[in-house]
Amino acid sequence: MGTFSTGQTVRITGTTMTGNVGTVVHHDEKRGTYLVRIDATTQNYFTAAELEEFTTS
Repeated sequence: MGTFSTGQTVRITGTTMTGNVGTVVHHDEKRGTYLVRIDATTQNYFTAAELEEFTTS
């Protein structure tokens, strides 16, 4: 489980959208979730436990 920043690239590891890579566009502190945009029309909220930092190396 980690803390992510707006603009950070992450990979989804939870049961919904597993394996997709997206960008954190919002952190909802009240709900403890991150809004991740996958593409121009797809985005969803995830907890930190459902995300991991994405690196290309």
